[in-house]
Amino acid sequence: MTGIPIVTLEPGVSRAIKSFLAAKCISQPIRIDLGFTGCCDASLCMSVDRLLDGDIIEEVDNVTFVINPETYEITGDITISLVDETDRKGFVLGSAKPISEWDGFGVCEIRT
Repeated sequence: MTGIPIVTLEPGVSRAIKSFLAAKCISQPIRIDLGFTGCCDASLCMSVDRLLDGDIIEEVDNVTFVINPETYEITGDITISLVDETDRKGFVLGSAKPISEWDGFGVCEIRT
């Protein structure tokens, strides 16, 4: 990659991810990938996964993220924020190249 960060974490995200991983005794990287919620719109999601051949690896504040190059080509740079509201709790992933009209609105949890 170019040395320019491809994953940007908004305030509180790093702490929340580290707490999640520590509580479950997980040391694997977090994969950013395309997922599907609802009937047909794609969205970004996160899951605990292993490193696969060819993955792009990005370490941000001691959290390792991996993304498939084809997925990165579709999404561009990723921004992760944290939502902690009464009816919405979790992570919101947005991309430089929106993948649907709802890009950056849906809340996701880290899948294990």
